[in-house]
Amino acid sequence: MKIAAIDIGSNAVRLQIARVQDESEEPFKKIEFVRIPIRLGDDAFNKGKISKEKRKVFYKSMQAFKLMLEAFEVDHYMACATSAMREASNGIKITEKVAAEYDLNIEIIDGKRESEIILKSITKFLKPECNYLTIDVGGGSTEMTVIENMRAYDSVSFDVGTVRLLDNAVKKENWKGLEDYVKAHIKDIEQSRAIATSGTINKIAGIINPTSSEPSISYEELDRFYHTIKKMSMSSLIETYKLNPDRADVIEHAAFIYLKILKWAKIEKLFAPSAGLKDGILYELLEKHYR
Repeated sequence: MKIAAIDIGSNAVRLQIARVQDESEEPFKKIEFVRIPIRLGDDAFNKGKISKEKRKVFYKSMQAFKLMLEAFEVDHYMACATSAMREASNGIKITEKVAAEYDLNIEIIDGKRESEIILKSITKFLKPECNYLTIDVGGGSTEMTVIENMRAYDSVSFDVGTVRLLDNAVKKENWKGLEDYVKAHIKDIEQSRAIATSGTINKIAGIINPTSSEPSISYEELDRFYHTIKKMSMSSLIETYKLNPDRADVIEHAAFIYLKILKWAKIEKLFAPSAGLKDGILYELLEKHYR
């Protein structure tokens, strides 16, 4: 059986296709991945709607994804749109057109639902004796979940993200809400292990500790990296770290948000496995159609 996840984010849209594996430690094998940096958040966060130009590229992307689902003979798929699409006034209209023209159903999910799906991608890393704070910094929002005794007891979402920071579109009250939430839960999370699940932090962890068997970074390492890249030009970032342009211009902002959360939470180390929304979608498809 083949399954597929479509993640429609504020910075990029992604398609991950995987094959379900029987009698294996890993439940599925990823066989194809496509990422298209449309950056829907630029329009949604500044204009309140997705522009005609962005819509054209988005529709072409969804048409291409649909054709790939058919070409790879995918049995089940799930498509989720996050912060940019849920904030855009024409988000629902756009998804309706995609459904009508390309027979591709997109669910616009809220922050809590996004947290729930992301959590499925890191369950295998959790240990019963530890508490955790999961952090996912996306282009438009930051999702966090507090986990105790293998159970998530609180999930939240704040409109603080890398594309929003890049566009100066983060409101003071959202920053304050994020800070207040973390500080209010200090007793629950200060001895916790932090798990980060965004693509950008995975990239950062790979740059800081490229040969590490455990993809983790300390607060000090992240802080040094942040102050290094803050001084670099876009061309230098791209050349030095082999980054795509749409990753290079937000990597500083991602590091900044993670540093703020770690400082408020009094957590010194961040574990960054290769996990996130698209992986959580695959696990949810497994639960629904295979197990």
